[in-house]
Amino acid sequence: MRVTRAGTDLAITALAYRLVLDPRRAVAAVYGADDRLWFRLRLLASLDTLAGPDETLRVEPVSHQVDLHLDRVRIEMACASSRWRQRTTIVECHEDRLEVTAEVYGDGRILTAHLLGGWRPPYGFLPSGSALRTVFSPNPDHPRRIARPAVEPATIGVVGDGGEPGVGRWLFAPAPWCFAVSRDPPSPAGDRRRDPPGAGGDLPGGQWAGVGLLAPVREQTFTALHYTGGTDGFSLRLDYEGHTRVAGRFRAPTVVVLFGQADPYAVLRRHRELLVERRAVPAASTGPARQPPAYWRQPIFCGWGAQCHLAAVTGRCAQDLATQQHYDQFLAALAQHGVLPGTVVIDDKWQLEYATCRPDPAKWPDLRGWVARRHEQGQRVLLWWKAWDVAGAPASACVRMPDGTPVALDPQADACRRLVEDAVGYMLGARGLDADGLKVDFIARTPSGVALEHAGDSWGADLLHRLLELVYASAKRTKPDALVITHTPNPAFVDVTDMVRLNDVRMLDAPDPDGPVVRQMAYRAEVVRAACGELLVDTDGWCLPDRAAWAEYLAHQPMLGVPALYYATHIDHSGEALRPSDLAAVAKVWQHYRQAHGLSTPRRAPQ
Repeated sequence: MRVTRAGTDLAITALAYRLVLDPRRAVAAVYGADDRLWFRLRLLASLDTLAGPDETLRVEPVSHQVDLHLDRVRIEMACASSRWRQRTTIVECHEDRLEVTAEVYGDGRILTAHLLGGWRPPYGFLPSGSALRTVFSPNPDHPRRIARPAVEPATIGVVGDGGEPGVGRWLFAPAPWCFAVSRDPPSPAGDRRRDPPGAGGDLPGGQWAGVGLLAPVREQTFTALHYTGGTDGFSLRLDYEGHTRVAGRFRAPTVVVLFGQADPYAVLRRHRELLVERRAVPAASTGPARQPPAYWRQPIFCGWGAQCHLAAVTGRCAQDLATQQHYDQFLAALAQHGVLPGTVVIDDKWQLEYATCRPDPAKWPDLRGWVARRHEQGQRVLLWWKAWDVAGAPASACVRMPDGTPVALDPQADACRRLVEDAVGYMLGARGLDADGLKVDFIARTPSGVALEHAGDSWGADLLHRLLELVYASAKRTKPDALVITHTPNPAFVDVTDMVRLNDVRMLDAPDPDGPVVRQMAYRAEVVRAACGELLVDTDGWCLPDRAAWAEYLAHQPMLGVPALYYATHIDHSGEALRPSDLAAVAKVWQHYRQAHGLSTPRRAPQ
């Protein structure tokens, strides 16, 4: 790494980039190894608080240090702030990346952190400049688009809801905290030469860079990371919502800018490697200690799609149809055609109350006995668990509105911990239902709001991790080989999940939910493999538009992960009946999959 000066400018030449710092403007122009411009990074930040915005009033002289032992250059730029006693931007220049950190000293409750941009009177908000043309988000939020123009925004977070317009970003919660960016426009629709096998997408060629976060999960007390794209510029924003209190020194998550990657999935892999190197996330464990029980790989039948078909036929609510009688009918219809799932997921709503997880006796007169009979046939049973739901929970176990109304479970509250431990122990314990694991859903209902009240000092992604940590630890303590499925393909969450579910195939609440099924699901699976390669993948399978799309996806599922079937007799959305030949195809695909993984086939139930 070489450091030179040209007047007041500081130039740093590394293997993967060249940086020229203009200290007066607090801007670092960054060029690639090909000498093409990547960014004009604004080395400002604004950590706004509930008391008001954080404006840069003055930029102090810049200092730099060359660390030959670590082969890096460290740049420090202090700023006079309207909100903090001190704010400093620290840039560490490594051969393949930049690491930019904002640090403040003072007191306040952080509302929003703007990174790589900030408020500077009399100019207003100043973002970073860029030569970017394309942004790849690892968070699926569009049925057809994998890459997007760099002028558009993108969000990764733990808050989203398919039932609310404009916030349908709940499929992965959270996705990896890393965007991949390119200086080239998307490739023509027919040119897929740069796509990893099966990943799909109109991705441009050339070199890719990554813009991600480096922070352990306990420092992830924000609900969302926003890429705020604009014409020739961008910045990052973190939503803290006033729940992170500063009394002294506070460091925002480090922004890592990675260079020299071949495609977006290589960006995600390198981002994970760096997180492990810096001990911000657990190391990937693929040895004997991480070898999953064989049954975790067994094909899955989840009854939600079949429940939805019955709802369409009867006019009833799908949740009302999660009954013992119906699940016996679903499995019997499949068994007639040789379709014998190794794992059965009883979906929403088998329980009387979501928080306490006792069976509804009107729906399941003998759920314990039903699970035991499935075990006798060589099958395992997972129970659907709705994250955050307060039904049946005391107010003392919950995040609350100012008037005391419970809105979400609060894993920092003692009452919540006791509640969850009891519920999980009952669902999986030998004295309870003796089920084999949990399908955790509605993860993106993580509470959000400045006005909310809660125990402890956690919030955002860290609060979600604490909830899943509580569930996961309780499950493993009760049944060590229990399978816990989530939709959290973020490296910070690999210690609280065993399998990542690709989630709903189509976002039915979107204005236009149609899109290429296989390409979309292959993209999601590739994101999981790149960021959390040690985890298994649940390929899901609901909701599919018609029988043809279902059949196409059925054939591809074994290439993406564990096959999953959501239908027993009909496709719910189109109403098309599954023909005997369709179910024979399921049996054949599953047979070949089982042979490839050395798995046994469950026994048929006695007639």
